[in-house]
This record gives sequence, C-alpha cells and structure tokens, in this order.
Amino acid sequence: MDYNNCSGYNLVGLASSLAILISKDFNSENLAILATFITVLGDNLALLAATKDL
Repeated sequence: MDYNNCSGYNLVGLASSLAILISKDFNSENLAILATFITVLGDNLALLAATKDL
C-alpha cells in the first residue's frame, strides 16, 4: 500500500476512527496494554526506517 498518496488529514481521520472502533472491544486495562504495544511497534518501525540504509 502506498501511503504517500494519503493526506495527513486522511491519516489522522483513519487513525481516530480505528482507535474508536478498537476501543469498543477492550476494557481499560487491556486497552492500555494494546496502546503501549502499538506505541512500541511504531517506535521500532521508525528506528528500522531510520537505519535501513546504514
């Protein structure tokens, strides 16, 4: 999938919509764990992208 064609506004809207949909299926504790996991995943993807060509 090529995300370069998506505007920042569309990506923000997509992320917000997904967060709302996902949050309906989890209690607060499990939602916090999922959020932390997704944050770690994103941080690792950013690190891999930054060092990919090194």
